[in-house]
Amino acid sequence: MHPTSELYESLQTAYEHFNKELFGSHLVKVIFTVQRQKGVMGYFAPERWGNLKGVKCHEIAINPSYIANARLIEVMQTLVHEMVHCWQHCFGNPGRTYYHNKEWANKMIEIGLMPSSTGEPGGKITGQHMSDYIIKGGRFLSAFEKLEKKKKFQLQWIDRKSLPRLFEPIIADPQKPEDNKPAVIAFLANNPEIKDFDEEKLIPYEIKQQESSFSELMPEDFIIEQAAKKKTRQRYICYSCDTKVYGKPNLNIRCEDCNQLFESD
Repeated sequence: MHPTSELYESLQTAYEHFNKELFGSHLVKVIFTVQRQKGVMGYFAPERWGNLKGVKCHEIAINPSYIANARLIEVMQTLVHEMVHCWQHCFGNPGRTYYHNKEWANKMIEIGLMPSSTGEPGGKITGQHMSDYIIKGGRFLSAFEKLEKKKKFQLQWIDRKSLPRLFEPIIADPQKPEDNKPAVIAFLANNPEIKDFDEEKLIPYEIKQQESSFSELMPEDFIIEQAAKKKTRQRYICYSCDTKVYGKPNLNIRCEDCNQLFESD
């Protein structure tokens, strides 16, 4: 098989597997791309593509620059995160541009990924820039293990120029509720969207992954490590009118037209 076909076939195989296991095979077909957009593992773009007959198709992009220093489970976690965006676009009500709303958060929890603004326990479950961590015993982890172990799935091609990982994978595991009461109270206070969620699942601890990163699986000195570029200026967006401005980090500026604060992108 041609390397291009092998690259995209692996993403298609994973998409079809998680579509069946987590979404009842209800998601539509998408076009996969690899995009080196800074600071993100992937993104979902609705109706970005179209053919000569006028048929539209959604796009899911995966950033190859972060894969070598990641583990397979992290790449699949990113894929499923974007698949939830696809689900919401097709069957739900997405928030304003780039906003992760309560409906999206609830679907993430349902399929076994806990949304978090920090990527760690205690973060908000809705917001502009969101990450997530894995719920132990949840549907995503079960589906991933089935894909990896039973189907012997693996990505076939890895970008040799690799940036440092964006986050460490965390798997949530229930602990004794009485030991976590203060933390549970704080989490619920920080996330008023949560109404009926098992408190035992809210406070996780980190489990060291036995799985190796792709760079550890490849020959020595095969991966070309790249240093992440230090930001000298930040992009800010008014999500009411989509106006973008650039400036130094940590600016506090307001859009006078919309009376909304600009948010860092």
